[in-house]
Amino acid sequence: MKKLLLLFIAVLGLSLAFQNQSFAQAKKKVAVYGKSGSGDGSMSAPSEDQVRPKSKKRGYCYLYLDNYTGYYVDVWVENQYQGRLSPYATSVRFDVWTPGNWTKWYAKTAGGTYYWQNDSYCNDSRVFTINLKQ
Repeated sequence: MKKLLLLFIAVLGLSLAFQNQSFAQAKKKVAVYGKSGSGDGSMSAPSEDQVRPKSKKRGYCYLYLDNYTGYYVDVWVENQYQGRLSPYATSVRFDVWTPGNWTKWYAKTAGGTYYWQNDSYCNDSRVFTINLKQ
């Protein structure tokens, strides 16, 4: 009986040790609808090479953008240009270096027809997904 009990404990222990299930929090998804117009006119894509200053802040979180529009969309996070999304692009990831704080993001179509903007909390689940819709 002792051998059977020890064998059961060993099998249970090994099954718990090699478990592949993750207990991380689920991604938060937020749908954001575009507003007509160009929004903040001061935001423009860089036209020449610019060196981005190195951040001394530690930690990070991920911003995922899903572009459900047929437009090219330029993206800024904390007033720094991040890049351009293709039409209907999904799960495009940007690394955000302001954990534990509200992060301001802004997006607008390449021609200025629509824009989106909001603040998102960076440290909530380390991942936030924004769905850009018309």
